[in-house]
Amino acid sequence: MKFGIFYVLECPDRDFPRAYREMLEQIEYAEELGFDEVWLAEHHGSDYGSMPSPQVAAAAIAQRTRRMRIGIAVSNLTFDWPVRIAEDYAMVDVLSGGRLDFGVGRGYQPQEFRNMGVGDLQGESRDMFTEALEIVRGLWSKPAGQPFSYHGKHFDLEDVDCRPTPVQRPTPPIYIASISPETLDLAADQGYNMLVTPTLMTMPELNGFVVDAKRRLRDLGRDILELDFPMNWQIHLADTEQAAVDNAREALTWYFDAALSAVPQGEDVPPTYERYAELVSATDEAGGITVEGLRDGGVVYVGDPDGLIRQLDALHDETGLQHLICWMRFGGLEHDKVLRSMELFAEHVMPRFRDRAPVVPRALREHPAPQTTSLPPSLLVQEDTMGYLPVENDRSIYFEHHRGSGRPIVLVHGWGANARAWDTTLPALLAAGHEVITLDLRCCGRSDKDFEDVSIAALGEDVVRLVDHLGLDRPVINGWSLGGAVATVAAAQLGDRASGLVLTGGASPRYTATDDWPHGGSVDDVEGTLAAVAANRAETFRGVAAAVCAENPGEAVLESIWDMFMAMGPRGDDSLRDLATVDLRKEMAALEVPILLLHGTADAFVPFSAAEAVRGVNARAELVEFTGVGHAPFLEDRDRYLAALTGFLKR
Repeated sequence: MKFGIFYVLECPDRDFPRAYREMLEQIEYAEELGFDEVWLAEHHGSDYGSMPSPQVAAAAIAQRTRRMRIGIAVSNLTFDWPVRIAEDYAMVDVLSGGRLDFGVGRGYQPQEFRNMGVGDLQGESRDMFTEALEIVRGLWSKPAGQPFSYHGKHFDLEDVDCRPTPVQRPTPPIYIASISPETLDLAADQGYNMLVTPTLMTMPELNGFVVDAKRRLRDLGRDILELDFPMNWQIHLADTEQAAVDNAREALTWYFDAALSAVPQGEDVPPTYERYAELVSATDEAGGITVEGLRDGGVVYVGDPDGLIRQLDALHDETGLQHLICWMRFGGLEHDKVLRSMELFAEHVMPRFRDRAPVVPRALREHPAPQTTSLPPSLLVQEDTMGYLPVENDRSIYFEHHRGSGRPIVLVHGWGANARAWDTTLPALLAAGHEVITLDLRCCGRSDKDFEDVSIAALGEDVVRLVDHLGLDRPVINGWSLGGAVATVAAAQLGDRASGLVLTGGASPRYTATDDWPHGGSVDDVEGTLAAVAANRAETFRGVAAAVCAENPGEAVLESIWDMFMAMGPRGDDSLRDLATVDLRKEMAALEVPILLLHGTADAFVPFSAAEAVRGVNARAELVEFTGVGHAPFLEDRDRYLAALTGFLKR
């Protein structure tokens, strides 16, 4: 694994000589500590960044270092004449002895476009960027002295040349800062590397984008282990977690205030920049950004080295992370604190990953056939299995199959949760001798995170596939919350191959109210929740976790619920969006199997009146009322819940 450091060179106090002096000292010290590279960002005309010409800084760094590579992240190709860009960075490659890594982008801050005289062209920046990159690459890769011509929409060149030529041939390594489909195609065709960062998204969102990007590049014929995908991450380490938070709070707050004020927003957003405006709007609706929210969402890492090691282990497995750029001087953070953070990283983190072999993301590896795997002995008996079942192309869901001689039961969790939701239910069912199957729905838990279809119908079909795969004999399907709708779909498809349906606080047959179903909230309520999740995933999920139970179940339970939510990939959000419009009354009415409703009268998500109404849809439905209980009777009134469930299974 490779490690770099990164500079935008924010300068809140506008003491630019001090900022540049500290940056150069930190870079020299980074080389001593063993960092592999430094990366520099180009910005214009605001406090957000004070490095308008990274090529000048790169030339200075080339003379102060001997080993480190010098990366640009990025050169904004829409702001300058591409021939001049090619010349300047060719000089850097020469002066550094062939140590340049050339990252490129098209810019995103409207004020910068105006500052550089191209404010009216921001909507055309993607085409300008593509043409400029073709020119730079063409000038660098041609034989020295051979004239170069280019005729495009934005640039027209006839018989031009570039002096000097780069040391690295045919060109220095080129990196693109984007994960749009158009840019991925460009990267696949030309062999460009990709720069990614969670700065304006959560880490789960970024992970999903990276895995999907690598899948698309693979499908376009590229070897993803040959391409470099460095991740730029704001990191601050201290000897204790609290010290790190105290150190970084002011600098992070300043930085994200500056970043959100600089991105495109409002009504006149240029084409292809709409996501920035949506982010700002969602953040405002959620009440702004907090340092705690940034940490919880993985947008930044602020803490001690041990916690960072755990997160990097997970990122290496999930996304194939092999190249980390550490953004340690952010928001004008004090010089001594940056140096100490660098020291802790070099001492504790680097040695753990330096020799880590490259891997493809877990979701892209070929999943072996399900096989016996050790789990905690208290939950397993002989011949229990866990595995992955392919359900969409090479994307798979995770499941656990616990053997038993009693009636099989499939436990389907709710939105944002995973199979661990049933940890208090599973032991009792196993003790009663039942065959129990749990699974992680698409985008949840240990299942792949980048499914294309996350509809309730698709999730229900997965349950049917799993029943068929394991050869289950007339199982009962038990669905909690959103899982109730999934279980209903599965039971309807299985027909007489299922022996019963259980809805545990189940969002079925409808989750939202209509004129003829006056139970639940509205579609707009669901969209409001999803907007809050997009703006601040971690804080919103904390609120959702706190609302699951009618009374506070204790910090440990709340933390476990929140952990499950945070393990869901962003594509899983669309399962809730689909649930808001799904109507399964026809399927529910047609069921010819016993139906058990286990529902709390204080359920804050699926009103008790909805459970009562199910009996009017299908006369087979039996309702067990949990007075004063919220959305999770299996947690809040466990003994009574288990008695009702096991009694149903014995029929």
